[in-house]
Amino acid sequence: MKILTWPNEILLKKSDKVDDFSCVKEVIDDMIKTMRDNNGIGLAAPQVGISQRFFVLDEKQLSEFDERESDQDVLVMINPHIIDGMGEIIIQEGCLSIPGETFNVSRAYLICVKFQDIDGNQREENFQGMTSVAIQHECDHLDGLVLAERESFERRQEIRQRLAG
Repeated sequence: MKILTWPNEILLKKSDKVDDFSCVKEVIDDMIKTMRDNNGIGLAAPQVGISQRFFVLDEKQLSEFDERESDQDVLVMINPHIIDGMGEIIIQEGCLSIPGETFNVSRAYLICVKFQDIDGNQREENFQGMTSVAIQHECDHLDGLVLAERESFERRQEIRQRLAG
């Protein structure tokens, strides 16, 4: 599975709602492998050319970073919607679709998210810290927002030139 790089058009459009969960189940294992092979903590479907609203997170890494217990290895969020957030954390983020670049981003420290799991069950959970940041980052991908789009024209041009090789 290949990770698309910015400014690929698929990365810049809002993804479609998932109605057929079998499509998600078919690609989840490949997405997890791709995420881990590239040392990522999250990977959204649009990043691998699938314009659908779902992503995977490395729950094991995130729970260690946030110093919390988790019985899951991976968290899959389908059709996520952040319904509330509070607090602020400014963090340096990277993105698998913009290799070699980092961006200072302001995010909510604590969020409440409605989503469906891999079996289609509706869930609502609160997340904080790095997990909150990762979820917001991946939700941005589902909405066609990439970190580079928040930068100045000059920085976007520099990144484009570097990625073009």
